[in-house]
Amino acid sequence: MSDNLLDVQNLSTSFFTHLGEVQALRKINFTVKKGEILGIVGESGCGKSVTMLSVMRLLQQPGKIKNGSIMFKDEDLILKSKSEIKQIRGNDISMIFQDPLTSLNPVFTVGNQLIESIVKHTKLRKSQARKRAIEMLKLVEMSSPEKRISQYPYELSGGMRQRVMIAMALSCDPDLLIADEPTTALDVTIQAQILELMRNLKERLNTAVIIITHDLGVVADFCQNIMIMYGGLIVEQGSSRDIFYNPKHPYTIGLLGAVPNLEMSKQETRLTTIPGSPPDLLFPPNGCPFAERCSKAMQICVEKQPVFRNISDSHSVMCWLHSDEYLNNSINGKSTNE
Repeated sequence: MSDNLLDVQNLSTSFFTHLGEVQALRKINFTVKKGEILGIVGESGCGKSVTMLSVMRLLQQPGKIKNGSIMFKDEDLILKSKSEIKQIRGNDISMIFQDPLTSLNPVFTVGNQLIESIVKHTKLRKSQARKRAIEMLKLVEMSSPEKRISQYPYELSGGMRQRVMIAMALSCDPDLLIADEPTTALDVTIQAQILELMRNLKERLNTAVIIITHDLGVVADFCQNIMIMYGGLIVEQGSSRDIFYNPKHPYTIGLLGAVPNLEMSKQETRLTTIPGSPPDLLFPPNGCPFAERCSKAMQICVEKQPVFRNISDSHSVMCWLHSDEYLNNSINGKSTNE
């Protein structure tokens, strides 16, 4: 068996609209090992959520996986039937969606929804599932779980609802937990509590975690590895230290420049911004998707898409500035634009 719990290769996903094909993902590759925490970062529309919906086989029409493979425990999820993938979802892979208020049914109690999920994916009877539900609420450090199980979602705070979603996701001991913007709309204190809770659960249960976010501050101390997405592509990936202390792609550098820093002087209090807008994936560019917004763009960046180059064993980047051709020409005093 492979060391990788999840191995995604050449995954392409498109949305076939009346205007044409929106190429949301274009041949992306990444892996997740058991017990690893991977952060997927990028601005809205870059393909983060579509990547995970493709992995979970939850794409709605007109979305469709065009090609590639999604190997989970050495089995390709793309080849699974609907009934087979339903057994995997919840049991082996669980997902926490972005807004817990809309993810939970407002007309059923928290306990009802937890119990239903446990009964559906296990062989436990309803009475046993209720005990399991209370245990899971205790596991996610919910106060007074016996009381909360009888309450409706609107009676709980945002942080409590998020804990319920985590409890539901972990109730069947999945090998992989996917969290889509799990700290959105929560205040800073609650965000820290939710992230610390997920880290502790990962340590106790050895569950692999993928967290999707646009906030680099969320992944800074939480993730072991980080994947930067832009324009339906992975433009840089590496360890947390690689990304924060040795970023290579101009987009990554731009994202980091937009993060507030307590050590900034008064003269530096104005945050940097990335000019321009993301590319239209209905007509994706031939070259680097970031070329039009990049201050270091060369002619080749517009004409041809760069390939991934390994900076180290843990760090790789898709940028012509770090291609062998550019580096060799720089040494010889030549311009790549010539």
